[in-house]
Amino acid sequence: MSILLRSLSLLVGITLAAPASGNCLSAKEAKNGVLLTRDVPFYSVFYKPGGPGLTEQRLMERNRSLHPVSAVYLHPLLVEKRVSASGTHELKYANAIALDDLPQKKNWQSETTLFINGQKSVSGATIIRFDGWGEETIASCSYKVWAINSRLELTGLPPIIFEQYYSAELRLVLRSVRLGASNQPLSEVRFDRFQIGWGN
Repeated sequence: MSILLRSLSLLVGITLAAPASGNCLSAKEAKNGVLLTRDVPFYSVFYKPGGPGLTEQRLMERNRSLHPVSAVYLHPLLVEKRVSASGTHELKYANAIALDDLPQKKNWQSETTLFINGQKSVSGATIIRFDGWGEETIASCSYKVWAINSRLELTGLPPIIFEQYYSAELRLVLRSVRLGASNQPLSEVRFDRFQIGWGN
């Protein structure tokens, strides 16, 4: 196991198993937690389902150093809390979380308030839009996905916009593209491989 993967294992306390049976990840296996990895630049994230949402432990390489981040999601498409070296950021949503039928509804939105290290900061809105169906491939395995546009608009701040490709079967975002204000791609996370893991 590489030094980076050992660091991730220490961070999240997981055991790595052999690749998923049949070489492709199933919904049943994803429920045990899954490690998704991009090799260059290094970016690895362990997702563990919990109720309607999931937890995330991320390790990424930036400026030749490793940066750990942990997060809690109310739904795989909707982050609630993120903890990193810069502190704790929490988002509180006014509306009920109803995203599983997004292909039928097409849109979901909610008033949203940002708290930084427990202190109320700014408010605004979250808008999540279903843009259609697609397919994503990881390690030669293909998965049907929703194409999602997710937008967080907070007063006085530039919008945070992502194009996400979400597998409803696995309940995982398999690819994510950060967009600029005029929808130009700024960065992308596309994974090269996966392994199954579980909490110790």
